[in-house]
Amino acid sequence: MYKLQKYGWCVALAGTVAMTGCNSILYGKQYAVPQPGEPSATVRMKYDRDARLDIMTFNDKGCYAGYTTLLGSGGFVESPVAVDKELIMTYQSAVGGMACKVPFSFTPEKGATYTVVNGSWSEDRKGFLSAISPDQYFCGVNVIKKVGDQESIEPVQPLRIETGFACLKWVK
Repeated sequence: MYKLQKYGWCVALAGTVAMTGCNSILYGKQYAVPQPGEPSATVRMKYDRDARLDIMTFNDKGCYAGYTTLLGSGGFVESPVAVDKELIMTYQSAVGGMACKVPFSFTPEKGATYTVVNGSWSEDRKGFLSAISPDQYFCGVNVIKKVGDQESIEPVQPLRIETGFACLKWVK
């Protein structure tokens, strides 16, 4: 009886910590946002309740360590980000039973604003399978860089996961 009570308290304590919003347990290592006065850029996306934008974090060995979901304000999801080093992000959405997940990276420049724009499209399926499922659905992202009044499309690098024993890495 005593052992059951002892373990019951451990389970209750762990559940309480997890449910109080302790991000380090649920999301892993959080992204370190630049402090005021440090060089930074801004990443943003128009708010969509069915979509989210995450910044991925890694340990010293380059292995996946966690993520930080960007929060919305004023119709946009946005955050300051560090400059001059690769930023790895994931765009995710789920609409009408279809899921889209696009991991990508780019290197932000000081003072620039980067707007992530999502898109989806379909193409006719060819051959025998077209009778069963006539369309193939795809999704993707573009990043629009703005510095002052100048806008350009930022080249993004699509990524995929490389699995290893106890280490997940994003590769190009």
